[in-house]
Amino acid sequence: MMRMRRTLPTVVALGMIVLTACGGGGGSSNPADDVRPTARTADAGVAGVAGATASPECAARVKTLRMAAVGTLNDVAKSGKAYMEKAHPGLTVELTATAPDYSALVQQISADRSAGRTADVAVAGFDQLPVYARQLGAQVLSPSLLRPTYDQRLLRLGTVDGKLVGIPQQVSTLALVYNLDILQKAGVDPKTLTTTDGVIAAADKIKASGQNVQPIDLPTGQQFGQWVLNTLASSKGTPIQDAAGRPALTTPAAREAAQFLAKVGTYGPQSDDPTQQGLLRFGIRRQVAITAVTVASLAGGLKFIADQGTKGFRAGAIPFPTLPGGSQHPVAGGNALTVLATDRCQQEMATELVVSLLSPDVVAASTEAFSYIPVDSQAISQLGPFYETYPQLKPFLALTGSLVKAPVWTGARGGEVPTALSNQVVRITRGEDPARTLADAQTQAEELNR
Repeated sequence: MMRMRRTLPTVVALGMIVLTACGGGGGSSNPADDVRPTARTADAGVAGVAGATASPECAARVKTLRMAAVGTLNDVAKSGKAYMEKAHPGLTVELTATAPDYSALVQQISADRSAGRTADVAVAGFDQLPVYARQLGAQVLSPSLLRPTYDQRLLRLGTVDGKLVGIPQQVSTLALVYNLDILQKAGVDPKTLTTTDGVIAAADKIKASGQNVQPIDLPTGQQFGQWVLNTLASSKGTPIQDAAGRPALTTPAAREAAQFLAKVGTYGPQSDDPTQQGLLRFGIRRQVAITAVTVASLAGGLKFIADQGTKGFRAGAIPFPTLPGGSQHPVAGGNALTVLATDRCQQEMATELVVSLLSPDVVAASTEAFSYIPVDSQAISQLGPFYETYPQLKPFLALTGSLVKAPVWTGARGGEVPTALSNQVVRITRGEDPARTLADAQTQAEELNR
């Protein structure tokens, strides 16, 4: 457990961590860099990986590779650039990492392509992969290109229409974060927070404990509302999108999840913004006992908390709870590496760059900077000291095999669905009838997804 001092700069920094870990923010000049656990260079390479090294013919022919990424992946991309330019003298790897988020990156790649400047490698948010596959020409990749230490259970997150078009690089999901001091004063054992029933029982104890804090706050902004609803429904095996890509918002699991969210809303107003507002209430003002964040934001936040010494409160984190009788099938967030090059030699060199970015040391360094769930078992071995420093992260390592794909809404206005559904979750937490609101959400999602 770590402690936190109550200062305004803390919440600003923590808010920036959450924002950048979700894919927003800038490059290496980002203020969040100051509170990352580490931001180091890493050794990349592809030795011993079957078929991943470009042929001598292509290595001699290709002089320029272009990679497009969001700003927060600058450090990762630079490791691959350094390796490729050292391994292939005369090669220049041009990095474009100015896009603030994955949607903006798609627009940037499309605009650059129209101007005759094509990307060979790109980082795709999981929910953007269909766009890369169907509109930007992402190439089908082979698992044989990967090291034996790569966790191939994650490859399902990179498929579109049954084809592997992206290799998952950074993987996250939701976490429940709590103030242990408040929980202990209320007689709550954090181990009871694994189900929604346990969370409600804990909230009732906290409310009755006389501590004058809101028991729980589940932010809904930045599409958290949809993510929370979907993760809960998924714990019963029925996510909010069915196998055919249609909205599934009126299933028994979705209704049960909505009932939980409605109850959560009775404890007090839920934050609109999980970064500034949510963390301000939880981490600085100590107005909230339990809240939700992304796994990718945990290490940076815990580092900042640890730096405050003995002042403040103890903070802990666990995987997001399941519905009663459910099991952990959390919805994944994060990104995958795609190859967009169409020329054979550009493809070979692009593939070598991709595999270099998945080398164990690069994965380990990336995890130290933003606490994504590592995709490589050797990287996990290297991260022993890191997990000893941040033991709150260890339970999330067990989630790799149970992660499920985030919904991808492919209709003409499909990109509006996550925000629309998050707004429906807001209605539920503000007291509107859960069943009727879910029916409205189903109708709205169907119209937007046509």
